[in-house]
Amino acid sequence: MAMEHSSPASVGIDPAAIVRLADAIDTKGLGVHGLVVARHGRVVAQGWWHPYRPDEPHMMFSVSKAFTSMAVGLAIDEGLLALDEPTHAIFPEFREIPGQTVRHLLTMTSGHPDDLWGVLRALPERDGLELFFESPVTHAPGTHFVYSTACTYVLAAAVVRRAGVSLTGYLDERLFGPLGWSTPHWERDARGIEHGGTGLKLTTRQLAQFGQLLLQRGSWEGRQLVPAHWVDEASASQTRNPWFESHESRIGYGYQLWRSSHGFRADGMCGQFAVVVPELELVVATTSGAADANRILEAIWSELLPGVAAGFRPSDEPDGDVHELAGRRVPEPRVDERDDAAEASLAGRVFELPANESGVERISLAFDDDAITFELVGADGAQRIAAGRREWLPGRTASPLESLPEVPCAARAGWVRGVLELHLQLTGTPFRWVWRLEPNSPEGPRLTAAFAPDLGLRSREDLLLTPGQQG
Repeated sequence: MAMEHSSPASVGIDPAAIVRLADAIDTKGLGVHGLVVARHGRVVAQGWWHPYRPDEPHMMFSVSKAFTSMAVGLAIDEGLLALDEPTHAIFPEFREIPGQTVRHLLTMTSGHPDDLWGVLRALPERDGLELFFESPVTHAPGTHFVYSTACTYVLAAAVVRRAGVSLTGYLDERLFGPLGWSTPHWERDARGIEHGGTGLKLTTRQLAQFGQLLLQRGSWEGRQLVPAHWVDEASASQTRNPWFESHESRIGYGYQLWRSSHGFRADGMCGQFAVVVPELELVVATTSGAADANRILEAIWSELLPGVAAGFRPSDEPDGDVHELAGRRVPEPRVDERDDAAEASLAGRVFELPANESGVERISLAFDDDAITFELVGADGAQRIAAGRREWLPGRTASPLESLPEVPCAARAGWVRGVLELHLQLTGTPFRWVWRLEPNSPEGPRLTAAFAPDLGLRSREDLLLTPGQQG
C-alpha cells in the first residue's frame, strides 16, 4: 500500500487534534523537528520545524535496531541464521558464552551486566566482537535485561558474516530498494561493519513508511518484504525490561521494538519514533531533539489519540488534501542582534586555538548588516560559516558526531552581554552546537562549544585562545 496523501477528516482524525499536538510540542518544549501522521496507509499531516527540512536525513539512533531486527528476521527466513542458534556457532573464533543465542541478543538478555557499547566505541582499534565475547558474563543468558547497543552490533555482524555482504547491502535488496529508498547512510566501525544498533539516517517520511510497513506486518504494495510472523514476534512483548524508570520504557520489549501504552514503537534517543497503533491503523513518526523523549509519546496519547475515531473506515480514494503544519520553528537563540563596540574590536582579528576535537587551528570573524561570518582554518583547509543575525542561514559544516565529511546545518549568531554566540543547528541531527566566544574573559580570550540537548557528548570544548596577527 503506497502512502498517498489525504485530509485528516477523510480517515477519521479531527484536524484540531493534530494542531493540539503541534501546539503541545511548542508550548512544552518537546523538541520535535519533524512530524508525520498517517492512518489507513495515508499521510494526513506533516510538518518540519524551521530550519529542518523534509528531504534531509536525520540521525535515527536506536531506531537503527529495528532495521537490524528486520535483517535478522529475513536472514532466519532464508536459513542463514536461526533464532535459537548459539552465538558461538556464528563466531567460533571467540570465547564461548554458554547458552547465549541469537534470541538473547534480540531481547537484550545476553548475560552481560552492562551495555558494552561505550567500551567498544572507546577502543576502536580493538575488534568489537572480541571485546563483546571476552567481557564478563554475570547472568545466565535470557534471565536479565540490560539495554545494550553492543548486542545489536553483534546481530549486525552475524548477518554480515552469514550473508557475505554488508548489512546495508543486504537490506538494500530486500527492504530499502522495494520501499523506493536510495541507500541510506549507516555509520560503520573500523572493520566496515555497520553499528547495527545506531548510526542509521532517514528522513521523517521514511521513518513513517517504516512504521506503515510494520503496521502492515511486513507487506508493501503487494509484496511481503518481511515475514508477517517476524513482525508479529518482534513487536510482541518478549521480555520484561525493568531497566528504566519511565513507564513507557518498562512496558515490555520485543525483538528490538518497544511495547507502548498504545501499540508499539521503534525508538531512538532524543525522540526518533515510529509509533504504530494497530487497533487504530495509525502511524506517527517524529524526528526530534528531545531531552526527555517520552514526553512526546505522552503528548501523542493525550492530544492526538482522543481525536482519532475508532472503527472509522475511509473512502476508497484519498483526497490529496494533507494537513501541512506550516510556520513551526525551533526555539530561536536568545541573543542581541548587534554589539557595535565589540564587533569593531574583533573585526579582522585572528585567534589561534589549542588542539581540539574539531581540528580547528585558527578562527577569525567578519561582520556585515545581515550576517556574522566565522572563518575556521585547520589542517584540511578553510571553512566559512555565515550565521544570520535575524534568520537562520543554511550551510554545511564538519561535525565530530558523524563520519561524513560535512553535514547540513543552519546558523544564527548574536551577542549576550559581550559574548558572541554562534548557534549551529545540525539539521541532520537532534543537536544544536553552541559556540561562545568571550574575548575578554579573566583568563584571556576563551571559546567554549557544547551541544544541546547536553547528553554528555565527548566533543564539548573549553579553549583559551591566543591572539594572532591582525587580519
